[in-house]
Amino acid sequence: MKSFVSTFCFNFLFSISLFFVSFYVAWQLSATTNFLYSMWYEVINIESAIQKYAPHNNHRKGFERTNKKEQLRLFSEIVSGIQNKGKGLAQLEYLDRNNKAIDTLLTDAEVIHLTDVANLINNFKYFAIAGILIAVLGFLLLFVCNVKFSKLRYHLVGGVGLVILLLIFVFIAGPTKVFYAGHDLIFPNQHQWFFYYEDSLMSTMMKAPALFGPIAAQLLILTIIIWSLLIYLIKKIRIEII
Repeated sequence: MKSFVSTFCFNFLFSISLFFVSFYVAWQLSATTNFLYSMWYEVINIESAIQKYAPHNNHRKGFERTNKKEQLRLFSEIVSGIQNKGKGLAQLEYLDRNNKAIDTLLTDAEVIHLTDVANLINNFKYFAIAGILIAVLGFLLLFVCNVKFSKLRYHLVGGVGLVILLLIFVFIAGPTKVFYAGHDLIFPNQHQWFFYYEDSLMSTMMKAPALFGPIAAQLLILTIIIWSLLIYLIKKIRIEII
């Protein structure tokens, strides 16, 4: 019984550590593709939201005169800013169809919020680093202490099962409520994170929160793929060495 508990705890910790690493890698890979914004732009019809709400924005004018190419560029710049601790976000301008600057894209509150997001992502790398260190230590223990490493299917059943349970919880509680509760928990109370379309070009061009669902799904799928590959490789390496 004691051996079973120690083996279970070891595999669980090892698996969770690899999951953190996999998520961080998935985020970085997704960021290089701008989270497939150009595809989701068409799928959830972001252009209709821009044409409907941009003319009525209370702080910025003329965004409806931008084209899709410009909107994709702006999203790419926002991703770059988030990946670089918020640098350049306040200076981001949107251009009309003749490439003439109309106005800055983001309000002060939006810049603060996106900087909070950038800091969150930057801090998450420490979880990834810790995950790598734990995974390396666990890999060494596989040989030094001859700890049993569970089969890939057991890791998959446990990991995917846990994800499914979390998804069930989210759908029962309500995705929007969970989304809002998460923001309340993560971000500073004095920093605004909710923006109406009429007050935010950022929310409008992301059709928030509609865009975040597909992005979360693609991140989750990519994370599981990377995580599964890592576990498979570790299992294969151990078998070949032994």
